[in-house]
Order: sequence, then structure tokens, then C-alpha cells
Amino acid sequence: MRTYSLSIAFTLTTAVTTGLPLAVQAATFNYDQLQLITTRPIESNTFLSFTGTQTAFFNSDRNAPDSGHLEISLNSPKNPAPYYATGLQSSPLATGETRSASLDGVNNFTNFFNYLTDNNIDFNDIGFGYGQKSDRALTETWNLGDDLLGQDWFASPDSTIEERIYQADPNAVESFLTFGDTKFINFGYSPFYAIFDVGETIETEDDIDIFFTEKLRAEKVSSSNSLIDGLANAFLQDVNENGGGVQFFIEDLGVETSVPMFDPNTGFVVVDFPLPLNIRAVSVPEPGSIFGLLTIGSLGLSSILKKAKSH
Repeated sequence: MRTYSLSIAFTLTTAVTTGLPLAVQAATFNYDQLQLITTRPIESNTFLSFTGTQTAFFNSDRNAPDSGHLEISLNSPKNPAPYYATGLQSSPLATGETRSASLDGVNNFTNFFNYLTDNNIDFNDIGFGYGQKSDRALTETWNLGDDLLGQDWFASPDSTIEERIYQADPNAVESFLTFGDTKFINFGYSPFYAIFDVGETIETEDDIDIFFTEKLRAEKVSSSNSLIDGLANAFLQDVNENGGGVQFFIEDLGVETSVPMFDPNTGFVVVDFPLPLNIRAVSVPEPGSIFGLLTIGSLGLSSILKKAKSH
């Protein structure tokens, strides 16, 4: 039975591959059911899979604005929703880690996979991290903002689904890839979209947790080390050959419960839980296409205004 559900949608069962084609898990959730989140996952058979640990936390003072709302959806455990989300390396607890997860699978990232192989680089040498930057406060990580129903989250006692949108100041947070302890790719900013369907029973077996971002740009971190520079170039080559952007995506079935811990140093309730993540290569609109759409929209509006004025 579910006792405390704190998996804020960053959980996914991933398969370790060796660069050979692997079909992406078929969708098990009907996104037409959503009331708040309008962004959608983009299917892709070109992705990297990671497994690791991340952290959710919230203020233990139930009167504090960052204590997290209480779950209200049908069959939910009615626990406080985690207000903050961050990676293991940015946890309120002093972990000493420099990453949140390690690479465990490569699917159709051909140039990247070949570069790893040719240079005898182990999958485990490649890491992923996200959270508030090292010079920022814990509370500047991704969070539920005003934590308002209908704005930052949506749920109903008549539905098993809860939606949450975790956001942050883009200048205060980061997500990245590392080789060892060295960053070689930075990703752009996006809110984190979290969906929880707790199913038709109070058991965890029929739960579905989903997490995804908007389409992101990837940028190389300049390095004087030729090996790291080549690693970044190989990653970006695969991204550019498969649409030019990336999207983080997780879908997890039968979500397990987590045990919360109280941190007396910060007053936060902290929960660590698995972070299996897929980074998908996806298509992004060309700048010219975006400008064209904006131009067409402006011309159409101008025409409507002229017609209205003439009457």
C-alpha cells in the first residue's frame, strides 16, 4: 500500500543498450485528460538513458508557503506535495556528489556511442545533473511557485490525476552533462511538467508517474581538453542530425513509495528517490519558421483590424 508518494515524476524503468535500435515504450497515458498542462512529449527513438538519484523537499512547517499543498486527487495518499525539486548534487543534504545520474544506455546516438567506444570511455563516466546553481540558495531550484490550484497544479477529488508545473528563474538553475566531474554540455531552461495518475486503487501497482520538459537547446561548454571537446561535438552532431533539440522524458509504472527525512539544519523534509531519465533528440522549429509564423499572424491581425475599422 502507498504510504508516502514523493516520486515527482522523475522515475522510469530504462533498458541498458549498446547503441542498437530499441523501441520506445508505448504511451500508456491519455494526455487528452489533462486540464492544466498543454505541452506534450515528443516521441523519439534517439535517446540516452540515465539512472541515479534526485531529491524532493518541502518546508516542515505546514504554515509556510513552501510546505506543499495536500494531495486531493481520488485514491491519492493525501500527503504534502513536494514543493522543491533538485538533483542529488544540489540536495539540501551534503552529499558531496557532482551529478544526479550516470549514463546506462545509448540508443541511436551513433556518433556519441562511437566516440565513447573509440576512446574507451565507460558509460558510467558520463553524468547528468540538474538543480540550482552552486552560488544560489536551495530555494531557487525548480518549485511550485505560488502553489495555487489551477495555476501551479491541478487536481480534483473526482479524478485520479494530478498535474504539477515546477518552475524557476532560468538564471538560477541549470541542467548539464558531465565527463567525470567536468561539464561538457549545458541545456536550456524549461519548466518541469509532472503528471501523477494514482490509478483505480490505493495500491502502487496501477500508478503512473510522468515527467517531461519543453524542447531544449543543447550548448557545448568550451574546453581546452580535446577529448572532452570531441565528446561534446559528437553529442551535438547526433542532436543536430535528429532535429536539433532535446527533451527530457520519463514514464514510470507501479511507482514505489519513499521514506521522508527531516533535516534539522534547514527545516526541510527531504526525500531521495530514483532518477532514471531519457534525454531524447527531437525536432525544434527553425528560427526562420518561427519568424514566418509570427509574420503571418501579424499580417492576419492587421487585416482583421483594417476590416473592422472600415465598417
